[in-house]
Amino acid sequence: MPTNLGVTVVEVDGRSSPAIAAAPTSTAGFVVRSERGAPDRAIRIRGFADYVATFGSYTANAFGTYAVRGFFDNGGSDAFVVRVVGPGAQASSVTVKDRAGSAKDTLRLRAGARGVADPGAWGNSLSVAVEPHPLGSATVPAHVVGATAEPFALANGSTVRFTVTTRGADQAGTVTFATADFATIGAASAQEVAAVINRQTTMVRAAVTPDGHLAVAASAADPRVWSRLVVSDAPAGLGFTGNNANSDDGIAAGRTVAAVSSASGFRVGSAARFGLRAHVIAPNAVAATVADGAGVKVTVPGSPPETVVFHPADFANPGAITVTEVVAAINRQAVAFSAGITAGNRLVLLSNADGTGVSIAIAAPASGGDAQAALGLAGAAPVAGAEAFRQLTAASETYRLIGWGADPTFAAMPAAAVRVATVEFDLVVRRNGAEVERFGPVSMVDSHDSYVEAVLNDPQRGSAYLVAVDLDSGSGAGVDAPAAGVYPLTGGADGTDPADTAFLGDPAARTGMEAFNDVAIQLLACPESTSIGVAAGAVGYCERRGDAMFVGAVPFGFDREGAKAYAAALRGRKVFGALYGPWIQVVNPDPLAAAAQPLVYCPPVGQVLGTYARIAAARGVWKAPAGDEARLADALGVEYDMTDADHTDLVRNGGVNGIRALPGAGIVVDASRTLSTDTRWLFVNVRRLFNFVKSSLRGGLTFVAQEPNDETLRRMVRFNVVTPFLLGLYRQGAFGPGTADEVFTVKCDVENNSPQDVTNGIFTVEVFFFPARPAESILIVVGQQDSGATAADN
Repeated sequence: MPTNLGVTVVEVDGRSSPAIAAAPTSTAGFVVRSERGAPDRAIRIRGFADYVATFGSYTANAFGTYAVRGFFDNGGSDAFVVRVVGPGAQASSVTVKDRAGSAKDTLRLRAGARGVADPGAWGNSLSVAVEPHPLGSATVPAHVVGATAEPFALANGSTVRFTVTTRGADQAGTVTFATADFATIGAASAQEVAAVINRQTTMVRAAVTPDGHLAVAASAADPRVWSRLVVSDAPAGLGFTGNNANSDDGIAAGRTVAAVSSASGFRVGSAARFGLRAHVIAPNAVAATVADGAGVKVTVPGSPPETVVFHPADFANPGAITVTEVVAAINRQAVAFSAGITAGNRLVLLSNADGTGVSIAIAAPASGGDAQAALGLAGAAPVAGAEAFRQLTAASETYRLIGWGADPTFAAMPAAAVRVATVEFDLVVRRNGAEVERFGPVSMVDSHDSYVEAVLNDPQRGSAYLVAVDLDSGSGAGVDAPAAGVYPLTGGADGTDPADTAFLGDPAARTGMEAFNDVAIQLLACPESTSIGVAAGAVGYCERRGDAMFVGAVPFGFDREGAKAYAAALRGRKVFGALYGPWIQVVNPDPLAAAAQPLVYCPPVGQVLGTYARIAAARGVWKAPAGDEARLADALGVEYDMTDADHTDLVRNGGVNGIRALPGAGIVVDASRTLSTDTRWLFVNVRRLFNFVKSSLRGGLTFVAQEPNDETLRRMVRFNVVTPFLLGLYRQGAFGPGTADEVFTVKCDVENNSPQDVTNGIFTVEVFFFPARPAESILIVVGQQDSGATAADN
């Protein structure tokens, strides 16, 4: 590298070697039955609250929850849990039809968590509410769209006139185009033309469509006011002729763009619903007077008929009433509808609701006189509500414009009666009637980040209760949204008891305890089963891994002789496991059952693993997890008591570590034997120390791969990496008595790295050590000795 004048500092690795980091020693793996949880997946938990959130609470005839609680209560801090289910287990579900009310299924919701189905009867307590929640909502002002696209041939001084009619009153304005407004006035762009219009008038606003046409909308924002926009005297090039110059049709048939009051929340790809309010337009003008007490009855489905009554106090001059006063009088009384004024100064009545199935009916009131004729409503023909759905291809907040694909079936809708909203919804998850989650607004548009499948099934932030499946109903954009309503989930079942093979699992499918293959655990327990087949399989699994140890319990109800006979089938020269017994009593956490049975028996494996973790953290993995320090924090009693002689027989002849109630000590683990018969592997701490050292060396020596296999590398590994690691363990008391040279040896030289091994790419380092062993039996020798006093004559 180049150097500067003065001092240049360069950082390099130097001659130092990577240090071996201590591997974890007490990450537990539990294979359990539970209330809920995705089966056959190793889920990491860091506390009992994590477990409850993922796997639920206590359930009858299952001990997994007790074991996990015991693990954390006794000092454990890190665990993986695998749930196992039996035949017949099924996740509850519900299938929701689309919003059109057709026979098409559009969305299936299943009990689960973050994209994975979660079987069990627990899911029958769930229900889901679908609540419409549009991201964007707007009204449609009077507007027109030019028939031709840019560029526009304009001339200096050419003009265009805009007339907006509101409540029968015209407001007009003229815009003049000048050469200075354009780069080339004879080939003006739509954006240039819109900018000129928007600078010269606030009566209308101009916008540019995606295909380069000019759109002009009335600026009035009151949705109750029926406005009309007419473009006149415009240069022919702008395309404002015929229907393209008059907004009476609002959104005309075949139109592919529309101006909106606000485009906020409208996105390209969004499904949009165009809802037409039911309305009736008076064919005649309002009369000069209306009789005192006369009225009109208006009926909108879903609401009781409403009668609006007029009195002289409603008008400034009862002899010369205005349509504006009539509208104000109606809106003071109406509930399910409102009144407005058309561009022709006629009264219009509109339902508050919009869409298919909405209607409005006008009739004479039951009493007080009929005001229909005076209001100009005689002979009026109501127009029913309607709706249309489109997928947006354009959305501009700047121009307040939306666009969609051409569709000849899109019927004309008067702008003042139209509302536009995107089609999104909230999914409200309830358990036993109480809301536990809410997701929304979510969408059925799979290209959006609010897509319901992507949101609910997200592995990190998704639902803890539901899995969503879009059934691709084919109903069409917007129509495929689920219908609003509340939908209970049904069909969840716990299934029958799992077979032994379910706990042992399938290595290829990564089920049962084989689900731990991809995670680092050092301890393994299956509190749900004391089957000899499960215990033997678990021991074999730990041996194949080489870095874990199984902790089991003798079956409930087995006396000392039964426990010894049970353990005999698991013992061997070198066994990666240990057994404990008898069972312990803990507080019954079920408030409904606690009154009748305040204490329950459970296998002690979770409490034992927590004790392993606590003692390893405080004293080191080489300290035997037994004795006064190994008190089980949440144990209140044991299945049966043992004398010292009974316990000695159980441990030495049976290989089972006793859980005992000792005066002054509490409920303690009183032995630390493995199931091994070889004295070299007799103690739990020896097995755990070897697993720890192997795992630490495996992780710490990964840097050796692909390095040149020569004496430099061997010396570095021996003296700079492995020996310092073992020396640190020696100083902490991990090895037996003696000097460092006497209790551990590291060999990595030409003798165990022969030329043939080097040729074959094999690098060998041998590590031997003498592990610390516990003082299991205390021999106290008490005897008499002669007095030191002598008798002498004075």
